[in-house]
Amino acid sequence: METHTLTATLKGFGAPPTAAAVVVERLTPGRRMARAGAMVGFGIVAALIALPIPVVHFMLVPGSLLVGGIIGAMRLTQREIFRSAEGPCPFCGTRQKLGLAGKAFRLPRRLHCNHCGRELDLQQD
Repeated sequence: METHTLTATLKGFGAPPTAAAVVVERLTPGRRMARAGAMVGFGIVAALIALPIPVVHFMLVPGSLLVGGIIGAMRLTQREIFRSAEGPCPFCGTRQKLGLAGKAFRLPRRLHCNHCGRELDLQQD
């Protein structure tokens, strides 16, 4: 597991920007394959659970297999993910975790403050 830390900027319209700390994890091919396989496995398990349910299984079985495969393919292409991201809101000053852990690393990213609910932009310096 290889991680690196970045400094990013939290911006909000009409407020001075604040600094945020972002930890990014670079995924190895084996780790990417494991994450993708887990999603495909969840799709198969959901399909097996829905199989004996009358009428519902006509949509739920193919749907869960399809969604599991699509999410698995998406996870297979993710080379970097957010490990953590935190910083103070430019509006209210509340220091908080930004809720990006496990998501694909992509900047800029739009999010909302957990305290005041205002829209923020997370951008790389």
